[in-house]
Amino acid sequence: MNTRNLKVETTGDFYRRKVKPAIRLKGNWLARAGFPPDSHAQIILRETGVLEIRALSPTANCQLPSTNL
Repeated sequence: MNTRNLKVETTGDFYRRKVKPAIRLKGNWLARAGFPPDSHAQIILRETGVLEIRALSPTANCQLPSTNL
């Protein structure tokens, strides 16, 4: 199992104090993990502090219900 440690960044309007957390994923390791460029992924909040990321097949319906994560 490969492990990646990422920083949760701050993004948004700092002047108006409307900032949000953000996690940026990038790198060739994503393609090796089954997430090629221009593909879609589903993010599932399993519990506080646990996100599950699943690759969606090209034929899967990408019109998923939105949730506030």
